[in-house]
Amino acid sequence: NRSADAHDVIASILWESDSDAGAFQKLNDFSNSDEFNKILMTGSSSEEDKVLANPLPGKAGKWSKRRGRKPGPKRSDEEIAKIRAERAQKKEVEEYG
Repeated sequence: NRSADAHDVIASILWESDSDAGAFQKLNDFSNSDEFNKILMTGSSSEEDKVLANPLPGKAGKWSKRRGRKPGPKRSDEEIAKIRAERAQKKEVEEYG
């Protein structure tokens, strides 16, 4: 759930639990509670989800853009036809032994 309210409650349950079993039980109880259902239906906050409403301008990497692959060598139509013929012959040899 992307609701900040649900996230805060779940985080506090996990933080305050003494054991894994205790955390599991408390989370199970919360998931079946009216409070959680209210958050699912309406959200207890009137603000829009900040993650969706205000995306930060992100950088995809060091250069602020995605890097593509290095382009392959430019081949002529004759070279492409030759490569395809070699591949077809190799495939035929593999199929028929």
